Amino acid sequence: MTKSKVAKKNMSISSERLTELRRKVLIESTGSSLRLSGSKLSDEQVEQISKSSGQK
Repeated sequence: MTKSKVAKKNMSISSERLTELRRKVLIESTGSSLRLSGSKLSDEQVEQISKSSGQK
């Protein structure tokens, strides 16, 4: 087995972890974008708004 195949095999990520990471990136990206446009919302506040609006 080549080194690249071994590296790929050892770098697998669970679907649950991938979902968690995607959500975290979405919250951080949204928070950053809002702050660039003048909002003072924190990432925690963005997450609360996301949860209250029913998004997963």
